[in-house]
Amino acid sequence: MQRLTPVLMVMGAILLALPARAQLMLPGSMPQSAPTSVAPPAGSAPGAGKPRSLNGDGQPVATAPSLRPPGEDAVAGRQLQRNGATGVMAIDKTAGGLEISRLVFAGYQISRPADACRVEVGGGASVHLTPATRSQGLLSYDAELAACPFSLDILDGAARVRGKSCDFIAADCRVDPAGVWGPPGAGIGAEEGKNIEHARSKAESEARATFRALLAANKQNRARIKEIAHEQAIFSSIREEICRDYASEDKHGFCASRITMAHAVALSAELHGPSPDAASQPPARKKRPPKPKPVATAPIAPPLQ
Repeated sequence: MQRLTPVLMVMGAILLALPARAQLMLPGSMPQSAPTSVAPPAGSAPGAGKPRSLNGDGQPVATAPSLRPPGEDAVAGRQLQRNGATGVMAIDKTAGGLEISRLVFAGYQISRPADACRVEVGGGASVHLTPATRSQGLLSYDAELAACPFSLDILDGAARVRGKSCDFIAADCRVDPAGVWGPPGAGIGAEEGKNIEHARSKAESEARATFRALLAANKQNRARIKEIAHEQAIFSSIREEICRDYASEDKHGFCASRITMAHAVALSAELHGPSPDAASQPPARKKRPPKPKPVATAPIAPPLQ
């Protein structure tokens, strides 16, 4: 063993003389500088835990976020005007739900259609709003008003009213409740207009994404694809028709932004079903016979400031 010692010493000296970067490689080993990959924990793969829309074949398709419709707080405590110019609709939130604390219609005389008239419903008494079946994903309510029944859908800071013209014979006044009831158009400034434009742009982007996801989800249903494409193609025309009479619409675009947001919610409701906050609206109740409301008339007054 003593004769091997010099040999071992020579081998040690040779190893020390090798460049520092040289490394001993064993069969099957990996160099230190080689990148390593670590398998992610179970359930942490991209998209894990997120619901995915499936087409008719059970295959995943393009998805879009589920949009929540505006809630009751979006209109509670506000005084709205039809097309941002006429009438008054003051909506309040009480323990019993939403109600219209003041409702004034502006219209035209039945006997002399060229002359304007004004009707204050109930003489200041409140009109209860009964939760109804959702309208294209939006929270919807029926107004308990025998003289002029209508329904309204809640928008962001506004209400889309659906109803027919009504005749108040005693007041010789014919009114049309339908339209977008929102803030006075003349009072919307340039700075607020920028926020409105931003909201509209965001809603249009959401609507496009949901539209594409709907097409993918219905790729096996050619008839429905045609319907979806047609509805999307004519939407801008429908929006123009709804909003063309809104006061100063060309300056601020308030009505167009709210109708675009409603369109995005409607597409989302079809793609995803009821929104996550669907339980926030009480179930629709059976209508009870409304009590007659007295009608008071007054001369036309200027719009609220």
